[in-house]
Amino acid sequence: MIEGKGLGGKKVHRVNVSLTNKQAYKLNRLAAACNMKPTTLAALLIEKGLNDALLVSELQKEFCTERAYRVVVVHNKGELNYVLSGREDGY
Repeated sequence: MIEGKGLGGKKVHRVNVSLTNKQAYKLNRLAAACNMKPTTLAALLIEKGLNDALLVSELQKEFCTERAYRVVVVHNKGELNYVLSGREDGY
């Protein structure tokens, strides 16, 4: 995982995340335990979460309000691809 500016034409998108003190404390402790920087660990957690079909499904069940914007997860060579359903029924 590359921190800082993208190298070799690799694009890096910056995301500003606000954490509560309790979340920041947990992130810092886990990062120290894993011998990582907190930003590296946060990026890894986001990456793993976005590639977990069950987590994506659970988040959509809880928070998705517009079925037309529901993400359909497609497995492709071990990677998850997201496709908007674009239909009112969500399937």
